Amino acid sequence: MTHDEPVTVLRDGRLRAAGIRRGSVVAYDWGFHQDGTDHVQRTFVLLDDHMQIDQPVAFPPGQRGWWYCDLVSLEWAAPGLLRTDDRWIDVIVGPPDHPYRLLDLDDYAAALADGRLAPADAADGLTRVQRFLDQRLNRRHDTTRTWPAFPPAEIRDLGTADLPQNWSLLD
Repeated sequence: MTHDEPVTVLRDGRLRAAGIRRGSVVAYDWGFHQDGTDHVQRTFVLLDDHMQIDQPVAFPPGQRGWWYCDLVSLEWAAPGLLRTDDRWIDVIVGPPDHPYRLLDLDDYAAALADGRLAPADAADGLTRVQRFLDQRLNRRHDTTRTWPAFPPAEIRDLGTADLPQNWSLLD
């Protein structure tokens, strides 16, 4: 049995959410109001990959169940307090018969060019994204229409786990 540790996620300095850490994954729920409806979004942080992934509840009906993956920087700001900050590169993963989409490389390049991203951090981010794609999505020479390791097995049980429902937006 894997032990769950309580954790608080500080996302992009704008959201604080209570969650749990199970092994190399942090899971947390957070909510928002859009188009007259309250939504709760479950998000997973793959600590080894530096990727934050979810199935956006606000995706259009034709893309429900697809995954949105963000490259993030991670910092344990204090024991039990994980800070995640978006690092521009995103991957959208649909069903296996669709290609995944890599987004916002231009934003990543702009952040590098204007100094918001140090060269060593940029190199680390590109390496992490390539590793994520190679380990979880790239089929190599396989002829079957499945993702090799996506969604990650580490989040399977966390998709239905009871998580704290405690979040707040920060100023």
